[in-house]
Amino acid sequence: MRILSYLRSAGLFLGALTISLSACTEPRRVASDPKPATAMEARLSLSDSTAAPGRSVVATVSLAGSTFATATVRVSYDTTGLAFTGADSLDDGAMRALNPTAGLVRIAVMSPSGIANGKVHALRFTVLRTAALRSLKVSIDEAHTVGGADVASQVKAP
Repeated sequence: MRILSYLRSAGLFLGALTISLSACTEPRRVASDPKPATAMEARLSLSDSTAAPGRSVVATVSLAGSTFATATVRVSYDTTGLAFTGADSLDDGAMRALNPTAGLVRIAVMSPSGIANGKVHALRFTVLRTAALRSLKVSIDEAHTVGGADVASQVKAP
């Protein structure tokens, strides 16, 4: 008899719970895609665009137009005219990683609060031929805003 009473009470409780949950009319938050960011532009600026052979040049890669939180970028160059010698540190609190190979430097940058100044990295090259400075090319593999919006497809190449 006790078991029957317990089962009846449990059944009534579950029934009441089901009715109260299905009758809930409070608005529910539905996850939505983040708003797309404004268009961004990939930029590559040189410390000296006419540097003579033997001189060192800094190529600063940046994304202009909107604050971003993460990006992966490739910088390609002519190995017969430029030699990659390293990267200059940027004091903005972002975390960066480089993967240099002959003719290509892959860069990853991340900052949870965003990179407002747009600087991806500052790469140092030794000039072997002045004309090779024009061979520097930037391509964006991925870029996301702090809100998570994917903006890589919106980035204009230099």
